[in-house]
Amino acid sequence: MKQFLLSLLCLVCVAYVQAQNTFSDDIESYTDGAYIGASSPNWTVWSGAAGEGTAEDATVSTEAAHSGKQSIRLEAGSASSGPTDLVLPFGGEKNIGTFTYTMWVYVTADNSAYWNFQGKATIGSIWAVDNYVTSDGHFFATLGSASTGPICNVDFAHEAWNKYTLVANMTRNEWEIKINDVSVAKFANPNNSIASIDIFPLFGGDVGGSSAIYYIDDVSYIYEPYTLRALDGGLISINMKNRFLANEASGGSVQIRNLGTTAINSVNLSCQVGSGAPVTASVSNVNVASLAFLTIPVNPITYAAGASDLKCTITSVNGAPDNDQSNDDKSLSLYGVTPAPHKVMFTEEATGTWCQWCPRGAVYLDSMARTYPKYWAGVAVHNNDPMTVAVYDNWLRTFPGFSGYPSIINDRNQLTDPLTVEADFYDHIVVPTPVILTNGAKYDSTKRELEVSVKGDFIDDISGDYRFNLVVIENNIQFPGTGYRQSNAYAGNSRGWMGGFEKLPNPVPANRMKYNHVARAIFDNAVGLEGYLPSTIKKGSTYYITYTMTLADSFKVPNIELIGLLYGPSGEVVNATITTLDEAIKNGLYSSTSNPSLVFSAPKLAPNPSDAQTNIELNLQQDAQVGMDVVDLTGKTITSRNYGRLSGDVILPINTEEFDNGSYIIKLRINDKLTTRKLIVNHR
Repeated sequence: MKQFLLSLLCLVCVAYVQAQNTFSDDIESYTDGAYIGASSPNWTVWSGAAGEGTAEDATVSTEAAHSGKQSIRLEAGSASSGPTDLVLPFGGEKNIGTFTYTMWVYVTADNSAYWNFQGKATIGSIWAVDNYVTSDGHFFATLGSASTGPICNVDFAHEAWNKYTLVANMTRNEWEIKINDVSVAKFANPNNSIASIDIFPLFGGDVGGSSAIYYIDDVSYIYEPYTLRALDGGLISINMKNRFLANEASGGSVQIRNLGTTAINSVNLSCQVGSGAPVTASVSNVNVASLAFLTIPVNPITYAAGASDLKCTITSVNGAPDNDQSNDDKSLSLYGVTPAPHKVMFTEEATGTWCQWCPRGAVYLDSMARTYPKYWAGVAVHNNDPMTVAVYDNWLRTFPGFSGYPSIINDRNQLTDPLTVEADFYDHIVVPTPVILTNGAKYDSTKRELEVSVKGDFIDDISGDYRFNLVVIENNIQFPGTGYRQSNAYAGNSRGWMGGFEKLPNPVPANRMKYNHVARAIFDNAVGLEGYLPSTIKKGSTYYITYTMTLADSFKVPNIELIGLLYGPSGEVVNATITTLDEAIKNGLYSSTSNPSLVFSAPKLAPNPSDAQTNIELNLQQDAQVGMDVVDLTGKTITSRNYGRLSGDVILPINTEEFDNGSYIIKLRINDKLTTRKLIVNHR
């Protein structure tokens, strides 16, 4: 493991609440039907006292109870959720010591539930943990303002009382969620503080269902303060990816907190991966005040294939052992993932400049492109803004389960949120692929005409309806005008880090936005051309397809990238390849020169557009069996002909007088190879 690079990143002072406090409410002391916020000095609502006793408040009910006869009833008033928004404050922010919260939850059949913990006394500042019960009987949680994916996903029984417990040891930053006393998640929380619970009926979207009706009962919490020692440095967290590509390196950081009354001036640290040699490091000439934090970057660590453990330990503070060595070490399980040979994962993001949450899609797609350039390809499919490609947008919005923005589709078989794209990547990248894809291209800069060939070298026998396709994307798009302003819900840092968007206004001005991975074109109605490839393909076979388009004057050619795709029989993406335009041009269009197994040069089609007749010009270097089909964009065959064996320079005329205006695909069969040209018919 490489030597650690240490530097002081931040010293943040925090408040310290020493008083122990407890709370317990069995909901039995209130009148049936009364508003709990208006009846109790402990409960309130999101908007404060003004909202108590209104529809924002929750009512006491005898419809269900865990103990006694009463509980609190929560119900969403509409598909937009709420207006009930019940809050239980915990007596101020707690960011050290141990806080334990318990309540019993009863969710009615086919309904959903939601509650979150606020990290600051000012409600709406920081979401520490979000908790969801879905209509199909699952519980999952996310780390609120930390903008991460689910930290657990477990079964949750409807029509039954379930015990929910949150234990937050904020001294050690060790949090745990239990369902019915069974641990379902243990985690370090980037928002390591807690101040209140917000109980908000929510349905639709991630939680599903037609409504949210649920009950809570027997609510309690206990806060146990932490006693500061004289000299105490606590290792709070190791912040590194727990999964990464095997034999590749990724860095991270270690966070230390001064849990003593004496300022920390120096720290010695030792880290070790598995049974490898320990690496020591030190930081000095710092002044970390009591309860402040010290973040130390860690040089990239190479991940071995499979499982290993990383353990870091504080060996001394201010030149001596500290007073509490029980909090001096942390461990993290690492796993090195080995990608399947030749595999590239493909992600399609639903986005739009009007969408206030879509900045997270941009952030996570950019991160994937930087981190996994050889193994991942992604495209931003815009909706209702100047970058929209209608055929692509229309297809994406009909994907099964699609419900809103931002969303991502991985390999056309998984619909999820951009937050989970990296975790999903490790599951997709190990799935074997039967094909190696390569892009080749030819570009006429004067006419701005682009031809792209997607070549598939098949490494396994396959059968079924497989289809090629191609996506053209552009990076670094920046234009003036209101249509290129980005709506930004992360402005003001109210939802925590989001790749710099937390520092930008809402909306982000067009001159401060650069859009990446933007779809500029997709072919064959976004689903590929049916029947182009044979239904049975043998290992060792090579097929390719050629697409043509004229690049708009507004497209910046150096920023163009090409994504070649192969769809499987269920429409899933079985593999992808991504290249810059320059890389594809270097490969060249696939012809007899670049692919010796072919017996013909790239065919030419002229005139195109056609009014009455167009000609296919072929150069056959040896005798070949030639056939042709003309199909429309729905896959319907318009005309078909078998020319028998031909050789040399050949012209094949196509009479287009009876064709309707529109686009057609010319499919040429030359021996066992297929190539295509796009024909436009335009009767004057």
